[in-house]
Amino acid sequence: TMIYIWTVNHTHLLRVVKDEVCRAMTNMRLRRQHEAEIVGKAWMQRALQEDVDENESEEDKAKYNKFCQGLERLDYSMMHLDETLMVLYDF
Repeated sequence: TMIYIWTVNHTHLLRVVKDEVCRAMTNMRLRRQHEAEIVGKAWMQRALQEDVDENESEEDKAKYNKFCQGLERLDYSMMHLDETLMVLYDF
């Protein structure tokens, strides 16, 4: 009969998990910034023009709604990661 004895360094494990959550949060923020600045730039420019409707066709409306939905998903994911990080630090 073999007995395996091993331990987990909880302090190290908690630090690694916190680091990974922070890294994921940073990547989400960078992705959202990229989406808002690069991808959403065309809609922002069209919205500033008075004589042009930024959602001229149904295709534009669908793309705009998809863009907004993507930003909302990123915001929700960042909020979820923030809550996870808060729990890791508080408990």
